Amino acid sequence: MDTELMDLIYASIIGLLVGSFLNVVIYRLPRALMDFWEGRHPDPVQHIEGQMPSPYACLISPPSTTPCCDHRLQWYENIPVLSWLWLRGKCRYCSKAITARYMLVEVATAIAFFTAIWVYGLTWTGVFYCAFFSLAISLFFIDLETYLLPDGLTLLLLWLGLVGSALEVLPNGAKEAVIGAVFGYLLPFSINALFCLIRKKNGFGGGDFKLLAALGAWLGAVSIVPILGLASILALVTTGLSMLIRGEKIALQKMLPFGPFLLLAGVGMLIFHGEKLIWVWMLPG
Repeated sequence: MDTELMDLIYASIIGLLVGSFLNVVIYRLPRALMDFWEGRHPDPVQHIEGQMPSPYACLISPPSTTPCCDHRLQWYENIPVLSWLWLRGKCRYCSKAITARYMLVEVATAIAFFTAIWVYGLTWTGVFYCAFFSLAISLFFIDLETYLLPDGLTLLLLWLGLVGSALEVLPNGAKEAVIGAVFGYLLPFSINALFCLIRKKNGFGGGDFKLLAALGAWLGAVSIVPILGLASILALVTTGLSMLIRGEKIALQKMLPFGPFLLLAGVGMLIFHGEKLIWVWMLPG
């Protein structure tokens, strides 16, 4: 079999396995953080004598359990995609529905790994982009489900962009990555400060600043305004359609997770980064 084809097959399989682990991250990490913030357990990264850490603090132990009835899964119930299909999206023990997010994350990660290795080959650039998509997928679903963007993931995404650019693994140079990160943080921070001055409340969450800084490190300062603009349009359209479908009144005050829209816009910019198609579309004539 052709070597490139084998690389793509292996990349897809690894993507499925990584996607299975990302589901654990998406489920456990925000719960461990909330246990700490609400005082139920100590800081997940600290070991305080006499205090039990959150049961969600470790991503590899205890082994995976069902989220509905906390029953330990057997190995054949934890096969990416196939187990969810075999169980028909229902818990084997209590028959409650299992969210399709588990399968979606695994499939999305496999597609992302396949695409990264297909475009860049089995190189460090391909590996870095696999890491980018893994963190992006995790942040997308965590924010969608819990309104959280954990610093551990956003700052890791930021540092990978800076380090990859400094090592010339990524297209941007180190200088462009640093400027992109700074501009990506300061632009929404400034907009939020002005919004607070006028409306006396926040328009962005602090995690959004860090996430846009991370995207700036990967894509450069030139991508920040298009990402923020496209994310805002996607958020408004999605929220408006959702409320219309549900028969709700459109309320601009309604809180929504902005991270997923930033990530969708960022991935769109990443895909078209080479030709800079967004800038071409904006040119007159």
